[in-house]
Amino acid sequence: MYMETKRLMIRPFVKTDLEAFKKLLEIKELPGWGQQRERAESFLEWHIANYQKMDVVTGTVCFGIFDKETGKILGAAGVGEHDDLHETEIFYHLLEEARGKGYAVEAAKAITEWVITEYQLPYIIGTAAIDNIASQRVLERCGYRLIDEQTLLVHIENKKYRFKYYRFYSENS
Repeated sequence: MYMETKRLMIRPFVKTDLEAFKKLLEIKELPGWGQQRERAESFLEWHIANYQKMDVVTGTVCFGIFDKETGKILGAAGVGEHDDLHETEIFYHLLEEARGKGYAVEAAKAITEWVITEYQLPYIIGTAAIDNIASQRVLERCGYRLIDEQTLLVHIENKKYRFKYYRFYSENS
């Protein structure tokens, strides 16, 4: 499954992406990914194995975001079951040098369209920390509607965080 946008190639990871993939494990806002640094290769293989099922409802599917012109990795995006809410959630992570250029909106729109079209879900969710204005803007620019604010326990850190909870509804729901 490949998605192409004006500037991006969004595609499944392959084993030869390991060095590029390791850069994603350095994103400070992703403590769960950072915990995988010592086992980067097996973490990448886990993502690759998930493509067999392509389960966005009870699993996780994560793709690399690459610059279409240079082939350089910019981040990752995908969908999967939210650990605590048990709903299908979009996610996107960009390397610091790729932020503020509209890549997250471009990738999130492509992922959202793919999920809604391929899986006929009535909606998918997006969450963003209260202080993560940039991520909130990405969701809003992609047509996600703010539903409410929630406090959730992030099990990886065993900490509670306030999140804004968004939904993107399919046209058929």
